[in-house]
Amino acid sequence: CSKEEGFIPINKNLWSISYVTTMSCFAFILLLLIYYLVDVKKLWSGAPFFYPGMNSILVYIGHEVFENYFPFKWKMQDSQSHAEHLTQNLTATTLWVIISYLLYRRRIFWKI
Repeated sequence: CSKEEGFIPINKNLWSISYVTTMSCFAFILLLLIYYLVDVKKLWSGAPFFYPGMNSILVYIGHEVFENYFPFKWKMQDSQSHAEHLTQNLTATTLWVIISYLLYRRRIFWKI
């Protein structure tokens, strides 16, 4: 399967059916493990994921609106470097979690 010739509409040519199936299984196992730890055994509160979940609309819209502005994105020196991409994405994610946490503490929630 490839992007041009395959029957699965995926973005990268290196993805095969076995790769997609394996990664889907890993994602399902991770979801199962988190569900077991948070909801069944109550060993973990799910803390860093809880706050963005309470303001998910704000995080989604904020990410779309501010994705090209400084604290969330900057001009990279070496666009071929995966480390710089990773740093940029981790910084943006951390900032949105902090924003969500601050809004949660002030009891500000966006609802539909």
